[in-house]
Amino acid sequence: MAPRMIGKSLSQRHVLGPLSKDRAVAVLTEALASRAALLVQVRAQDARMIACLVVRADPPSIRLCRALGFEVKRGGTGVFGLMGDDAARLLADLPDPDREWLATPCGPRETKVFLVAGGTALLSLQTNDGKVVIEAKGAS
Repeated sequence: MAPRMIGKSLSQRHVLGPLSKDRAVAVLTEALASRAALLVQVRAQDARMIACLVVRADPPSIRLCRALGFEVKRGGTGVFGLMGDDAARLLADLPDPDREWLATPCGPRETKVFLVAGGTALLSLQTNDGKVVIEAKGAS
């Protein structure tokens, strides 16, 4: 069911809201089959890197990616990296605890993911002994 748009300004209609934790984990889990190596490659560059995963980009997702300095095509899926400090500064609409989490370097065997998939979410991807554990961050 689509969110109600009556009575909302155009800017409110075209802003990505937060994904539920369950939805975010499901989307990331599905994307891991084809994007896991790219996510880990971003993290391998520097512990301060955030892997940004865009899944089936819609117009609001495309605008957000452009604001971050990256081009994606409608319906496109891809991965790019941002330094955590830059992500925290550029994603100023996020609550302070989320921005602080982005700015903090990843732990050992952790990849931080900013998911853009019809909404946004912050996730932590932990790998230990070949097992992957996904944890959604934030209040949703």
